[in-house]
Amino acid sequence: MSVFEGKAWISKQGLVDVSIEVENGYISSVKKTSLEPKKEKAQGLILPAALDMHVHFRDPGYPHKEDWKTGSESAACGGVTAVVDMPNTNPFTSDISSFKDKEQIAKSKSIVDFGIGINVEENLTEQDWFGTVPAAFWKLYPYGISSDDYFRLAKEVLDKTKKPMVVHCEHPDYMYNNPLEKLSDHTENRLVAEEKCLASMPSSEYLHVAHLSTANGLKNLPPLSSTEVCPHHLLLNLDNCSSLDCKVDPPLRNVSDNTSLYDAYRNGKIPILASDHAPHTIEEKKSDTPPSGMPGVETMVPLMLQEVVENRLDLGRLVNSMAEAPATRLGLNRGRIEVGQPADLMFVDLNNTVKIDIDNLHSRSNWSPFEDWNAVFPHKVFRRGELISENSEVVSNSGGINLFD
Repeated sequence: MSVFEGKAWISKQGLVDVSIEVENGYISSVKKTSLEPKKEKAQGLILPAALDMHVHFRDPGYPHKEDWKTGSESAACGGVTAVVDMPNTNPFTSDISSFKDKEQIAKSKSIVDFGIGINVEENLTEQDWFGTVPAAFWKLYPYGISSDDYFRLAKEVLDKTKKPMVVHCEHPDYMYNNPLEKLSDHTENRLVAEEKCLASMPSSEYLHVAHLSTANGLKNLPPLSSTEVCPHHLLLNLDNCSSLDCKVDPPLRNVSDNTSLYDAYRNGKIPILASDHAPHTIEEKKSDTPPSGMPGVETMVPLMLQEVVENRLDLGRLVNSMAEAPATRLGLNRGRIEVGQPADLMFVDLNNTVKIDIDNLHSRSNWSPFEDWNAVFPHKVFRRGELISENSEVVSNSGGINLFD
């Protein structure tokens, strides 16, 4: 048995001085005091570790960008002990064979627990494995598809699913490929794609809107749906990140969009924080045709902890959005420090602000739009009671499991 003692965030109570007993990876008791002599006293705060339900670990297919080893190490050092990987790898995760192949790769390489999303393609709901595959969710993309087929497939899946369907909600008819000379050209190419998409999307309790990016999109969220926001759509805009390096889908917008999204995130209208970790190499980003996407799984929690330090965000809202809310959305019993939950924890000292240094990050992409930004990194991270990172160094080399098995 392990015992962690310190000031911990307890759901519906706030910060409480407790002793957390852990047996076989799960929390067995949470007490105000402990007589157990073998205990670890936390420096700073004990928080639930994060669940990032939107990452692209690029494995299989693009290991030069990232793989499950480097992606999961990035997650662990950023306070994330569980991720869900998106299906746009090579091959796409779109059938039972590609799902099992990716699952095996993740089990062999990942130091964090995981889920896997499956791509929405024609006749998905007719497959004999549709109701039984241990996937986290379905994912619908607007690329290479007509708008009629896009919205038809959305309705077909939503009518039959018992899992969330995550949608990249940009309307295919409003996404243009005009040449880019500056980053704002990419934004112009998709200026109304999000709001038009959301206005046409059916309402469903199973609908989850990925990476919300605009104030007008926020206004058009379908009833009953849930949504997520990423740090780059809260903190970056065309003024402070104008290089084509910052090309991302959906695009960066204006400060007014940052403000609207942040207000909705603070008050819980946007319940979930996710990274959309989408790494590419520096060479790819500097090319004449830079791909969309930026790394983020390692910096997501540290950046938002700094927002807490600077009194722009309530600690309870951060904990809910990074741990409790994504777990609830995915039907998982995790994200809280309470009996029966996995002992996924991080120790955080809010007095230890540092500059984000690329040399200390673990993604194979080896760059970040947040270089030199202030952040608070966890100094210890535990997955099911096991220490997996300490002071931004990895101390484990395996052990991740599929949370949906």
